Amino acid sequence: MRRHERFSLGVLALASVSPGFSLAYHFNGVSSAIAGKFGLYVPSEVISTVILFAFSVYLHRVKGVSLPTVVIGLAVLYVLPYLGGVPLEEVPFVTLSAIPLGVSIVLIPYAHSLRSRMESLGRGYPQEELENLMERELKTIFLSMLPGAMLLVYLLYSTSLGRNPIGLFPTYLSVLFALLIGVIISALERNEGTASKTVLIFRTYMTAGDSFRVKGGSIWENGFEIILEGGSPVKRMVLLSFPSESVPEYVVIRSPWDSKFLTKKKESVENGVRYIVFSTSRAPSSQDIPSALQ
Repeated sequence: MRRHERFSLGVLALASVSPGFSLAYHFNGVSSAIAGKFGLYVPSEVISTVILFAFSVYLHRVKGVSLPTVVIGLAVLYVLPYLGGVPLEEVPFVTLSAIPLGVSIVLIPYAHSLRSRMESLGRGYPQEELENLMERELKTIFLSMLPGAMLLVYLLYSTSLGRNPIGLFPTYLSVLFALLIGVIISALERNEGTASKTVLIFRTYMTAGDSFRVKGGSIWENGFEIILEGGSPVKRMVLLSFPSESVPEYVVIRSPWDSKFLTKKKESVENGVRYIVFSTSRAPSSQDIPSALQ
């Protein structure tokens, strides 16, 4: 099983925990029956979570229901008891039980787009490169969640670990503080240096036309496609350069006879211009960079 599939299952497991707690009272009889027959006590929360997770996996993997749809369904199941008139103040650890669902809602758009991107790329691309790409993206996501985690610690402190939801309200200063931390992190992550212009350089060895035209192809969340058209097929070095204001994580170059998956290999700043080199294996040396601009 590929890493992005394991990640999707992890998100579904996390999302199943919250409704598993809110619907646990429906499984008290099952818990008692297991204890009576096998002498083993299994909390009803665990039973309901496992059943909901198994059903979610069935919907997603077997029936083909999208990840966002499945998580929305779990969210509806989570709030149903409270919509039925159960006072929040009477539900122990109501704040804690909402945390897994809240985290999964943050992660599900990425998990969905990652799955769609992997399917659109298809097979034939280096799995190690794709897995490393996912790892870098996850690090960025979890870093961006840091301010929210700091706010969550304060919320748990102010609500006595979720026992007192009324304590959620005096949180304005902590929200401003979390936003300030987010701004600082965003500023620290900027790596523009003193360059006033960014040039992307793509280098690969592939089968392409002896004379070709370059046109844009598909655009994904963190990458895009370049299509080479025309000419007679020949094994050759393809060297392209484009000015750009944004830097992708990866680029796919396709011809009618071949396709290559390129990732970032080298970066340098020369004469106020920031050069970023993408390749499949050996990145061009600093002497190669100016030749790409001819």
